[in-house]
Amino acid sequence: MKILIGIDPGTASTGYAVVSVVKGKSSLIEASVISTSAADLMHYRLVFLYKRLHEVCKKYSPQVMVVERLFFNTNVKTAITVGQARGISLLVAGDRKMEVAEYTALQAKQLLTGYGRASKKQVQEAVKDNMGLLKIVKPDDANDAVAMALCHIRLNAQKK
Repeated sequence: MKILIGIDPGTASTGYAVVSVVKGKSSLIEASVISTSAADLMHYRLVFLYKRLHEVCKKYSPQVMVVERLFFNTNVKTAITVGQARGISLLVAGDRKMEVAEYTALQAKQLLTGYGRASKKQVQEAVKDNMGLLKIVKPDDANDAVAMALCHIRLNAQKK
């Protein structure tokens, strides 16, 4: 059994999804978000994100962290804060000696829906169908984290 954690980084809300793979079959263990308060100073928000993400990784011991890579962002301020959350995620992966894989949202959308510019709804349905779930994963950041994990699983299955 292999356990992965997918990450959709953000300082306001970081989505995460813990997925197990047994004999090529993926199962969702947990999907949620780590939210921070905009009223808190950034360094405290980052410490909170680090601690919570570390707790999740300690609980499930994933071997692989799949982190969304920034492809392009016209809003520099958003890109910087997402970059900070990515850095915290990578720090946790390093602390826990996990393998790291990075994909853009466009890559995940292309792989899961066949279209790199798929809508949120299309990605939600693709995640639900790929995981054999009865309901769409909510909130969106958690669903995007599942999509990251599935992207990695699919690409590795294609290599074999």
